[in-house]
Amino acid sequence: MASPPFQNIALYLKIWLNQHSQTKRSFDIVDIFFLLIALSSVALQFMMIGQISISYKEAYGFFYEKSFVFDLARLSVEIFGHNDYALRAPFVGIHFLNMLLVYAIGRNYLKKPTDSLFLTLIYAMLPGVNFSSILLMKSGLIILISLWICYINIRYKKIPYIALFLSVFIDSSSSVLFLAVVFYAIKNKMPKTIMYCLGGFAINMYLFDIDIGGRPQGHFLDMLGEMAMLFSPFLFIYYNYTLYWAITKHQNNLMTYIGVTSLMFTLLLSIRQSIDAEIFIPMSAVGLPIMIKSFFNDMRIRLPRFRTHYRVRFFVVFAVLFLETFCLFANKWSYVLSAKDNFASNYYIAKEIAQGLKAYGIKAITLKDERLALRLRFYGIQTGGDLRLIKIPNGTKGDIGIKYMGRNIRSYNIIKTK
Repeated sequence: MASPPFQNIALYLKIWLNQHSQTKRSFDIVDIFFLLIALSSVALQFMMIGQISISYKEAYGFFYEKSFVFDLARLSVEIFGHNDYALRAPFVGIHFLNMLLVYAIGRNYLKKPTDSLFLTLIYAMLPGVNFSSILLMKSGLIILISLWICYINIRYKKIPYIALFLSVFIDSSSSVLFLAVVFYAIKNKMPKTIMYCLGGFAINMYLFDIDIGGRPQGHFLDMLGEMAMLFSPFLFIYYNYTLYWAITKHQNNLMTYIGVTSLMFTLLLSIRQSIDAEIFIPMSAVGLPIMIKSFFNDMRIRLPRFRTHYRVRFFVVFAVLFLETFCLFANKWSYVLSAKDNFASNYYIAKEIAQGLKAYGIKAITLKDERLALRLRFYGIQTGGDLRLIKIPNGTKGDIGIKYMGRNIRSYNIIKTK
């Protein structure tokens, strides 16, 4: 027989599920199109995973660092084996959950159901979002927590205090989240929430030892440029305009406060010190529904013949975003023009070298490049033995040759050391 505490918990869950079922809507054609967008994005992610290798930073974290991100990656690899798909699949899964939350927020916040499809498509194309879903980064998890809190606020008009409490112990970026909720609570005259969030902010700052000191340095423009790259330059400008619109028009939801607080906190800190973009920038993406709402509002309040200007403006924003997304997923095509390394070169060659060594039956080899040696370790190639891998000039026929798009970008020989 269940004890009274468990009976109370079960009763609470039944009541919550009953309340939720009363607001449940039926599945419609828009949901099907959402699934097509989301699954297409996931398919592109897995296609990209098949093309890249583990980087040195990721390999170092995988073998030596203790954090939730690498613990999750290690658990996945332990279950599914030492391969890139197992390594990165949990983060693609988080990306899918984020798209689901973005879509759910759009269905509750935007005027028309089809608007939420456009919102999901824009979100799935953001360069920063794609980086966080392919690489071993905490950004996706930060976005997930932020979107979940915003969804509860939009759907049920409540503050999810339990989710906020748990976020205290996850990452230092939660300090921004607590600040945003403080500003929201001040606006809505919620003194208990203010005290709760200030306490959470203090605990988070203490646990993660966030340094906000320093003296003015030249990181502000660098951070501004990095933000523009992660959002896409024109979209970043338009996004800031819509957040300003939301604040001046008193859009009373957490998305507005989180988006504005994240951007302002990051830029203010960058005046005094170098900022880890992976920690503070991702949270600002939760304000994306506000941008989509602003765009459609600007269009729909005008007669059809006066909408051309707004359509052209957003077409330019969308075209540049699409170009950046294309360059990200088709970056290997740059080797058609030149054998020089591109921006993704840190994520290449290790897998191919490991496959080449295994084709010779080699499971251990000596390398001068310690970074490459650590990357090869993930693919089952240990360091040591009486064989040595040396790099030779590109184009020279070697024991291992790596070609992308028909161009030889790396050549290696295997020699005996004894």
